[in-house]
Amino acid sequence: MGKIVFRSALAGLAFFAVLVALNRFDKPQAPDGTGERDLLPASLEPGNGAFWLLFLGEPESEGLDVGRKAPEYGRLLGRLERVERLTWQVSPRTKSLGVRYWQMIAEIPFPRLPVQDWPGFLRTERGRLTGLRSSLVVLLGRFGRMIRSETVADFGYGVEWDRSYALTSFVQATARLHAALALLDAEDGRWPLAAGELLAAFGFGDRLTAAAQSFFFYTLGRSILEAALDGLGGLLSLPGCPPEIRASLLEALPPLSGPRFSARGALVGEFLWISERVERGDRWLQSELAFREILPGRSGERTRMAVNILLGRELGPATYTRLREAAFDLFLMKNRTRGYFRDALSWLLALDAAPPFRWGALKGAPQSFRGPAPGWLWNPSGKLLYESLDPVRQKRSIERGHLTRALYDLIRISASSGSSTAIDPFSGRPYGWDEDRGLLWSVGVDGQDDRGDPEKDLVLPVRKSVSRL
Repeated sequence: MGKIVFRSALAGLAFFAVLVALNRFDKPQAPDGTGERDLLPASLEPGNGAFWLLFLGEPESEGLDVGRKAPEYGRLLGRLERVERLTWQVSPRTKSLGVRYWQMIAEIPFPRLPVQDWPGFLRTERGRLTGLRSSLVVLLGRFGRMIRSETVADFGYGVEWDRSYALTSFVQATARLHAALALLDAEDGRWPLAAGELLAAFGFGDRLTAAAQSFFFYTLGRSILEAALDGLGGLLSLPGCPPEIRASLLEALPPLSGPRFSARGALVGEFLWISERVERGDRWLQSELAFREILPGRSGERTRMAVNILLGRELGPATYTRLREAAFDLFLMKNRTRGYFRDALSWLLALDAAPPFRWGALKGAPQSFRGPAPGWLWNPSGKLLYESLDPVRQKRSIERGHLTRALYDLIRISASSGSSTAIDPFSGRPYGWDEDRGLLWSVGVDGQDDRGDPEKDLVLPVRKSVSRL
């Protein structure tokens, strides 16, 4: 029995040695096709409207003085030498994204596509919206100042932002409240004011998505411009929308050019960020991820947790963390890993640049390494880092960007009474139109024309009849 155990231990050590040796033979370093030269300049100036997104939820006592907050963020960002969780680190910290604001906004049933009954919504919610206009003067003042900022630039490249999903939800709810109040102004006869507010919000979101170096700011910018587009669709659906308002929208929203709403800058920034983490041997990422490559897949989660607890208790947290980082380094091939990222980035940039109906002709879809397999032991730490970036999730963001382009086209068609030759990016054919039902639609992500089915297509209800497309 003792010999069997001894021989098994020797075999295990030999296998481990061979595995480590194989992971020492990296590929030659290949030049990267993209770099910081592909990113727009960042800005840490107080006049940068991107600061206001982080400032929106501060207590009312902070007023509208974002100028003194920006230098604090600038000093903190200047000290970053590794991955940091930054959101709300500048004193005084915001509690739960301005919890008072959130509680007042979160339950409002803002109209959503595909059924956007803005007139009915305004009738039902007029009292609550009027009350919020009076109660949230500071929040709405910050939002109004933000969307009129002269400078809009990302400063989030190389930063890990804490609670980014919660912040996006808060910003999106504030943008929807702003849109709803603009439509309330329109119903009360202040049409130019309403159109101006919505176009200002759209312009800010448009500029921020164009300047984004990270998905943090790209997602925030897109949530604001999408809320503004929803509001513009609602403006056109209100009874009595004047012809001059339609004309002003068409003038302010020209036919789309290629780069509009592109995620290119955000994609490049995200891939540069993680490539730098690979090169520098980032300790935080390694200590978080290092143990997972031993037991990949969901089936190993309970075992990993049990072993983590056991070894952490026996060896001590600091010693165990250092061992995990060392194990991560042993199974990481830096050049091969950066090659995974280069291939994925090239594929995603091609998806971003081409309309979805042409995606079938594109080649070079990156390999997925999910799930245990013998080949997974070849550069396991690199595969783990690659999967943590999740190109599939990035692809969904690109699809959503094309949906935003389609919604923009639908609003232009509605404003122009159908005089448009725009092509649906998901089908390569003209957008759908049903005069009897008063519906414009895009076929959406699946590329199948479901005749304006609100569950399957991207649908825009229209009030005024438009000519056949």
